[in-house]
Amino acid sequence: MHSENPWIIRSANKDDTHKITQLLENAHWVHQHLDWLDAGSFLDKNPFLLTIYQNELIACIACPSSLHNVAWIRIFAVNSMHDPRQQWEQLWPLAFKALQSEGCKTAAALVISPWFEPLLLQSGFNETNAVIFLEWLTTFPPAMSPIPGELRGLRQSDFEPLIELDQKAFQGIWSNTRDELLEAYETATISTVLEHDNELVGYQISTTSAWGAHLARLAVHPSWQGKGIGNAIVTDLMQQVRKRGYHRLTVNTQEDNLRSLSLYQRLGFLATGDRYPVLEMRI
Repeated sequence: MHSENPWIIRSANKDDTHKITQLLENAHWVHQHLDWLDAGSFLDKNPFLLTIYQNELIACIACPSSLHNVAWIRIFAVNSMHDPRQQWEQLWPLAFKALQSEGCKTAAALVISPWFEPLLLQSGFNETNAVIFLEWLTTFPPAMSPIPGELRGLRQSDFEPLIELDQKAFQGIWSNTRDELLEAYETATISTVLEHDNELVGYQISTTSAWGAHLARLAVHPSWQGKGIGNAIVTDLMQQVRKRGYHRLTVNTQEDNLRSLSLYQRLGFLATGDRYPVLEMRI
């Protein structure tokens, strides 16, 4: 008599929340996309696949398709007793097939841990960009230039125009869905908008922790870019961060986003030296 197969690969569900949390806390091999979303944000989305071995969760991958038919690899984790390459070679083809069936066009990954990059390269991913980090140590913030509008706190009623603005300001793999932006808003500590003649022309959302503050999202309406909107919003944020007693403000941006890099450098941000490659592949 053949024994039952000890390997099971299946989709995650809400009942798996505790197991997934434990895996992400204890696994030796963990890739998590660098943003404000956690595993719970993807439990009702596909593909989110689990590898079960002898009734134990040993690996998982989450890479649901989002705006513009783009799927970021949000999570890939393997416990210390198993080989990440073996698990990748089991899980990624299944995830790829699921994305293909949904009409997804591009898969992307932000390489935070070096061990992950060879797995991506062997599967046909190629480096297309990189994310770099900058920081400002809160000495003296720059003086506020004249503001072309009113700076104020972000309100719930701003949310629909904020989504419209954000989706005009960001394209391709850098776009966020309504739900993703809502989660950013709900986790933010400091969030501001710049309004001109009752029109939302720019906004920022920042989080805080024991390590300082982090500018998580900054967007300026394309027709208002180059007119001091981003400068005003970030300068105001720097002043708020310092007043609240935080000693560090960080931000990350694409290596080829020269407009953003110029803005942050003018305001006194310095590169930390952290560089995370962005890899993409066509599906």
